[in-house]
Amino acid sequence: MKKPIKQFASYVNEKDKVDPYHLVIFSHNDPHDPNKTGPLLQDSARKMNLTVDAVDFQGAFLDGEPGKRNINTFPVDKEGAVPRPDAKGYNEYADPIPLDPDNSLIMMRGIHIPGVTGNQAWLDMAKTLEYEGYTLVNSTECHLNCSSKWYNQILFERHGIRTPQTVIIPHKEGAREAFTKMGVDFPIILKTSNGSRGVGVVWIESLKSLEAIVQLLYRENEYIDCILQEYIPIKYDVRVIVVEGDVVGAMKRPVPKGDFRSNVAQGSEPISHKLTDREISESIKAARAVGGSVTGVDFMPAEDRENESPYFIEVNSTPGLVGIEEAEKNRTSVTQDILKKYFNRTRWTNHSDFPDKTMLGKTKYNVKNDQGQKIK
Repeated sequence: MKKPIKQFASYVNEKDKVDPYHLVIFSHNDPHDPNKTGPLLQDSARKMNLTVDAVDFQGAFLDGEPGKRNINTFPVDKEGAVPRPDAKGYNEYADPIPLDPDNSLIMMRGIHIPGVTGNQAWLDMAKTLEYEGYTLVNSTECHLNCSSKWYNQILFERHGIRTPQTVIIPHKEGAREAFTKMGVDFPIILKTSNGSRGVGVVWIESLKSLEAIVQLLYRENEYIDCILQEYIPIKYDVRVIVVEGDVVGAMKRPVPKGDFRSNVAQGSEPISHKLTDREISESIKAARAVGGSVTGVDFMPAEDRENESPYFIEVNSTPGLVGIEEAEKNRTSVTQDILKKYFNRTRWTNHSDFPDKTMLGKTKYNVKNDQGQKIK
């Protein structure tokens, strides 16, 4: 058994053994959706003396043999951005990054779903690594489960998780039918199934407005999926970070004045939040429903927080961490708490038996959380 390394002692509780690893962060810096969490994770990893490399999805590819792969990527700067191509449109690749299935933890900051946020090559690369025994956080299955708000709802229903009443709009002429099926009054919330950061979420006050907006959305993208959701008045919602069956952080996101959305990207100023036992157990259940290792679970609190389940909105497989890192800074570093979980190598899952680790969150390992509870 390895002895704890002194400089890591402050990051590890007594139940974890210090076993430093190589962290590889896959992400993409879009000018319209800046990658702030990737650089934050890199900074936290370096403070913990972990070896860390950043990979941009754009232009990345694998070479080498199974189990001895290299990842080739354009250089990524401290802000998570790739340098602009030269006058001829070329970029120089950085030195190949060797990957070790026993020591390289691959953190996927977005899987780039084919036809939605990227192309098939990104998903193929992730799947290749997964089936060869590399540990991905999160798994491709989890990313696919979380890529659709509607699929989140299906998994919530399957696991008996409380949510606002939700229906899908089946086609561009189906808005009236979907609203009638809901059986609620206006206002309601219209969401694009693949939106994030509060984008694609619309407040609807009449059937005429609903039909007009849906027709506009379908005109812009005939393959778009839209859902209708019951409006529940709230003063705030809650983001919970769940890692391997444990809650490592929670923040309250007040609804900004003049808006109905509570996303940090839309101006909410989050603060640290103490959860009830009921909220903790239900958040862990929601993360397990999507097969998540590191997830951001969003819910609206119940009136009786101690005895009633909250209304779960969605689970994010690539949660932004900047807001919660700031909100929890007087208590802990959430990013370091996430990374230290993987000093314990029993949490490294070999996905070569991937069909046995399904969307239902089942795992072939007898893993326990920090309270000694078995993660089923």
